[in-house]
Amino acid sequence: ITASGPHSLEITHMDGDKSQTLMVLADIYNVKPENVMAFGDSFNDLHMLMWAGTGVAMGNAEEGIKPLADFVSKRNDENGFAYALEKYVL
Repeated sequence: ITASGPHSLEITHMDGDKSQTLMVLADIYNVKPENVMAFGDSFNDLHMLMWAGTGVAMGNAEEGIKPLADFVSKRNDENGFAYALEKYVL
């Protein structure tokens, strides 16, 4: 059980995290981790950001997440997702 915000509560299996889902999808589509870009803003995204070839922390991410990411983008409300895609993909 984690709190991802003042009004959010997330309940997941104790052995599951977002990186496991990405691993399964990458395996199905034969995509190597170094070709995966993951975006996150909270500690529940940590394993996913570390697994992906490019881990992007949003500008509004918790401060402890930012130093662990490969890149810190702009905030969600500043089109941070599009900004990172333009910088690394397009």
